[in-house]
Amino acid sequence: MSASPAPASALKPSLGVLDVVAITVSAVTPASSVFVIAPFAIQQAGSGAFLAFVFAGFLALMFAWCYAELGRAHSSAGGEYVYAKRVFGGLAGYATFLTVLVSLLFIPPVLATGAATYLNNALGTSFDTQTVALVIVAASYVLGILNIRVNAWITGVFLLCEVAALLVIVVLGFGHVSQPVSVLVQPQHIDGGILAAAPWALVIGAVGTALFSYNGFGGAVLLAEDMKCGGRNVHRAVIWSLVLVVAIEIVPLTALLLGAPSLQEMIASPDPVGYLLTAHGNATLSRLVSAGIFLSVFNAIVAIVIQVGRVIFSSGRDELWTPLMNRAFTRIHPRWESPWIATLFLGVPSAALSFSSNLEELTSFTVLLLVMVYLVVALCALFSRVLRRDREHPYRMPLWPLPAMLAVVGAGYLLLNLLLDASSRDVMIIVGILAVSVILYSTYGKLSPAFQKL
Repeated sequence: MSASPAPASALKPSLGVLDVVAITVSAVTPASSVFVIAPFAIQQAGSGAFLAFVFAGFLALMFAWCYAELGRAHSSAGGEYVYAKRVFGGLAGYATFLTVLVSLLFIPPVLATGAATYLNNALGTSFDTQTVALVIVAASYVLGILNIRVNAWITGVFLLCEVAALLVIVVLGFGHVSQPVSVLVQPQHIDGGILAAAPWALVIGAVGTALFSYNGFGGAVLLAEDMKCGGRNVHRAVIWSLVLVVAIEIVPLTALLLGAPSLQEMIASPDPVGYLLTAHGNATLSRLVSAGIFLSVFNAIVAIVIQVGRVIFSSGRDELWTPLMNRAFTRIHPRWESPWIATLFLGVPSAALSFSSNLEELTSFTVLLLVMVYLVVALCALFSRVLRRDREHPYRMPLWPLPAMLAVVGAGYLLLNLLLDASSRDVMIIVGILAVSVILYSTYGKLSPAFQKL
């Protein structure tokens, strides 16, 4: 490799805990989780979806503690790949980096395609889904290069719109309680066309779906270098992000189940939220809610793009690319104070994926990648104190190593089930990611002083 690039520019530390929480929760987009993912859990486990979300919240807390400890001990905008490199070595770092990179490439177009439906519902239009998705992704990348403080305000305002849409469900559900509270703890589902007790196997099976609805809270660690005081409060941002996400999702889900005029009809409905809105609301209210969901998804993509920029900025600083690319990715815009080239790097391929006809398959593959990253984070949290005794761990998760072990078991179980259901193509792509990791590490990683000194 040729001479190392000029010293990387630094991100300007300007965010407080509240700012990071606003961006992180926006990236999770809890409204979309309630309107899009929760119905799948209801179809899987009936009213057992409530317990599935509670159990998933407990498992998510184990992962949050892992992210919190690692984010504080290994503070870096690179997040997961930096932890993997420091704990398990360079090859693990490259493999994790590419896995995260591919997932960040797919997530915006997948979310944007879903947002198009809600835009048409809100406006009463019939815009082409792929065209709308393309515009949303492009606009999100443009907004993503703005000053991080500006984006914190933008995502914060949009997050309020998202919460307002969910409050409609809360008010309608709790204002028209039609089911006993017992349906929450004594799960019922449709069996042979009639309402019956739901087996616990169905509830446990829906935990994975519920866990995916919380995904994204760990993204707070990617903003550690944007935080004041050197990111010393990043662990608080992770924990508070998860707490808010769980609360914002479980409360409307509870209102949805208790407010159903007929639990059997709601469970059988392909659109449980629409069923509640039709039963207790009106067409105007439904449009307003659709507008709120659209804004929430758009908000989520902007927040994710911000995270994309931080990961790629970090990779340039750590010299994971060619010298020319490393210099470009670490360039900070003089006015916007953002790593603008790094942020825009995935913009074109991500926008192009909006025209893919297999977005459903991309979604399932993205979930597989996310669980792989969860497993890496859990393993890093389990072994970081042992293998990296030279690094301080100012924040230590309670009851270590139990939470990390539970996180490893949970992620391992989910990953095994996903791999068993994965297509041969998905498995081959994962093998390809690992092969490219070996090639890149052998050609750049071993020769990169910055990467070796992580």
